[in-house]
Amino acid sequence: MLAALIPANIDPQTVLAVDDTGETLHYGDLDALRATWATKISGRRLVAVLCANTVPMFGAYIGLQAAGHAVILLSSKIAPEALEDLIARYKIEAVVGPEGVELLAEPAGGLHDDLSVCLSTSGSTGSPKLVRFSTAQLAANAVSIADYLDLEADDAPLAHLPFEYSFGLSVLHSHMAVGATLLLTEHSVMQKPFWERLKEATSIAGVPFHFEMLLRMRLGRADLPKMRTLVQAGGKLGPKEAQTLYDMAHDKGWKFHIMYGQTEAGPRISWLPFDRMAGHFDCIGQPIPGVTLEISDDGDLVVNSPAIMMGYAEGRADLAQGDVMDGVLHTGDLAERVEGLYRITGRKSRFIKLQGNRVSLGDVETRLQSIGHPVCCAGRDDALVIFTENSDTDVVRTAAIAQFSFPARSLDVRHLAAFPRRSNDKIDYGALQALSELEG
Repeated sequence: MLAALIPANIDPQTVLAVDDTGETLHYGDLDALRATWATKISGRRLVAVLCANTVPMFGAYIGLQAAGHAVILLSSKIAPEALEDLIARYKIEAVVGPEGVELLAEPAGGLHDDLSVCLSTSGSTGSPKLVRFSTAQLAANAVSIADYLDLEADDAPLAHLPFEYSFGLSVLHSHMAVGATLLLTEHSVMQKPFWERLKEATSIAGVPFHFEMLLRMRLGRADLPKMRTLVQAGGKLGPKEAQTLYDMAHDKGWKFHIMYGQTEAGPRISWLPFDRMAGHFDCIGQPIPGVTLEISDDGDLVVNSPAIMMGYAEGRADLAQGDVMDGVLHTGDLAERVEGLYRITGRKSRFIKLQGNRVSLGDVETRLQSIGHPVCCAGRDDALVIFTENSDTDVVRTAAIAQFSFPARSLDVRHLAAFPRRSNDKIDYGALQALSELEG
């Protein structure tokens, strides 16, 4: 269990987490949490945890995992239809959320002994395809992150990323590994309480959108007496923003790190050290400790790591499988090596990232079609374009937001008289991608 991450000699009264309400969790509370959740939910069950960045929900995650349950981490804002689909598909036996506990079924078995945590492949969209992890895999990545970021017990990150998101979860795990204190918050960068809590933080991690907003809100002028480190992942940061953050960190004596990862890798794969950043903002850097990278003959970036997932799941039967990956992941990202650093040059598959959450364009098309909206999708990171032959684009837009909880600012719905097609009558996604790059 993840409790093995916690330093053996830590003072039980050390604060593990404190949330927006001031509610506090201590490292010494783990045994009580384990006992509580073993009593509330008996046996070994598959439990959906509807996550929120609060002490009760973080404590539920730790307690359930420590009690031996296998958990699926989902957003508390997940669309009801998506949750119902997951419950039916995986025969989920209990749901734990901010509103309480719902027992759905008695333990049915069929969960592999090593199965610990399942994450959705598409973040807040609640994709039915899950990534399966053992505790050992998640712990390996957490220890590696703590190593290369030089995390210490007096660190206090502002944990604003949702922890059903692999990046957010890795922030929690890696700081637990050194006995640090997590400042959990539900506030967004646009809210005053966010900045009040940021004053107490030694670091902040975010996706490109977060750092764009932090810069607009004049991060460089904020009174942040304890700040030491900025950490960015979840998509490619623009060169202008990267240079600005680099210069700011250099002037203030902070560290600034750009990282690359995938949920399937637990999630961190590489990092761009601060002293190699100048002139290399377009690179994903070098492998993190314990990871090796290779480029296949067709240009695919291949990862070897002890943190690679056990495998995917698309139904309950898949949760009985052991590790089918053997520590190797073909990322689907095309890459090259430049001056000892790796650079992503493109993607082989139809995925983009919206505010750090990976979104399968195929999944979006399939689900919208299932509710009567045939669409085709294209776009790039933080800019999803949905094409429809329905002239009422507002209807399609409303359906997409309801189904996936997409950030409205990253979604563009456009009407086409007819989808472009190739000579074999298949959709011409190259033409759609070109159209998506045009101003709507």
